[in-house]
Amino acid sequence: MKVLSNRPGVLWQTILVFLIIMDGILLFLTVISPNLKAVTLQNMGLFDLIVSIILLIVFIWRIKATETSPKEYFKANWSDIIVLIPIYFITFQFFGIVYPTPIIKIIIIIKIIALYWFVRKVGEEVIKYQEKTRLVYAIAFFLVVFFFCSYVFYYAEHGVNPQVATFDDSIWFILQTITTVGYGDIIPVTGLGRLMGVMSMFSALILTSIVTSVATFSLIEKFRKGTEALAEKTSTKVKSIDKKLDNINSRLDKMDRINEINKNIDDMKSEIKDLKELIKNKK
Repeated sequence: MKVLSNRPGVLWQTILVFLIIMDGILLFLTVISPNLKAVTLQNMGLFDLIVSIILLIVFIWRIKATETSPKEYFKANWSDIIVLIPIYFITFQFFGIVYPTPIIKIIIIIKIIALYWFVRKVGEEVIKYQEKTRLVYAIAFFLVVFFFCSYVFYYAEHGVNPQVATFDDSIWFILQTITTVGYGDIIPVTGLGRLMGVMSMFSALILTSIVTSVATFSLIEKFRKGTEALAEKTSTKVKSIDKKLDNINSRLDKMDRINEINKNIDDMKSEIKDLKELIKNKK
């Protein structure tokens, strides 16, 4: 009977980790954002609903894959249930709340913490990879720059720059600056806003260097693993050949001993024959 693992494969782990991180970032934005459009919040809620459904499927699969009973699994992993709750979808559809209240924000923070613990369970291979490459530092650096610059840029430009009417505009400007796209649809007019743009530009250079080093490390690691696998395969082959040669040498030694015994027997026969002739002559 095939035994199921309670963790998905590396590819699925990567997809799940990406979706969970994106969901956590969007949820955190809804908590700290001073002025997001209603349609943006609804789209974030829709994304949270999709991720919650995917995590529900993963949760059910993990229950079927576990060796313990569902009751014991629920008892040991009760916090996983929190990540399955599509908070904004429920507040939109059933309560008509567009903008999150302080209570809803507290629930969202609890869900973000639960997402963190859940991703550590389903993304073990991805976590091991980032521990080797220190990719988490790049992600942390990006998030700090993104949130800080977006916040400062909004408060510096809002009310002064007509192109920055909501927090969405601030996020859009920082994202296109960090990614070096620069559409030019939003131009800072204050000194502090321009400073945030410069910080985003320089952070893009740092992020590019980190991503390049991570990609290089991945290629070197893949080459190293391939070399080690080839060396191990060659070593196993050499050991097998050595074993066969030892068997051949052992057989040759046995054959030499047999030939020596046969020679001794022939010599004994010859001596016995001479002895018989001698006895016959004496008679």
